[in-house]
Amino acid sequence: MPAAKQAIQELFKISVSNNDLVYKFNLYDASVTQKLWSTNYYLQRLRSLDVNQYLMYPTTTSGTTSTGEVFVSDPIFDAPRFYYDLNRLLDGFFMNSMSTLDTLGHQIYTLYKCKSNPPKKIYIRTAMGMLTREHTNCKLGHFLSSQLGSRWFLEFEPFRHCTTHESLIKFADPGTVYDDITKSYHLLKKIKLPDDPRSIPFKYTRNRKAIEYCDGLFNKIHSLIDKAYDNILADIRSNSNTIPVP
Repeated sequence: MPAAKQAIQELFKISVSNNDLVYKFNLYDASVTQKLWSTNYYLQRLRSLDVNQYLMYPTTTSGTTSTGEVFVSDPIFDAPRFYYDLNRLLDGFFMNSMSTLDTLGHQIYTLYKCKSNPPKKIYIRTAMGMLTREHTNCKLGHFLSSQLGSRWFLEFEPFRHCTTHESLIKFADPGTVYDDITKSYHLLKKIKLPDDPRSIPFKYTRNRKAIEYCDGLFNKIHSLIDKAYDNILADIRSNSNTIPVP
């Protein structure tokens, strides 16, 4: 656990007695950790996705019934099953990655005083907006503004939204090839994500490889979460350890 996150937990425990606020803080605090873990879970499954798990080996019987000779034909790649699993894992990765940030948004509302009634639906952008309006000098607000306005985040957002509407990867047989060195099959082409999933038909001019992109995105989200807690702790400290931050 990051040191800043642990320090915030300890300060909250000794500073806040409102049962409703304590319940919400504990719920969202644990949920951020859970959803980040879930994001990593789907990433690990994506990394370990092996085309050899989707090869079928049909058998044919030749000769008389008494001899029953069996000949194994070349393997057939079960492309539909592969793409079902691939899209399922990408859906899980993108849904949980954004949910991690949106849950952090909920936690922010328990750590900073909000003059207006919190909206029924809270997202990370909702929390950022509240901070920039009502806590103009807080470090967290400035940090989130820089991150949520950065290129990596603006490119990431559409993937999260589009997973609720369509599959990111087209169902097509990319073909497999046998590697004599590794004694296994691999795909002829790398699986790629579209340039912009909101633009149909998809275009691939950016050559964005799915696994590599998810790897880099997870690192950015993990870093954002850790630095967000650093900034939250700094805001609490600069306000005499008062929680919620006035």
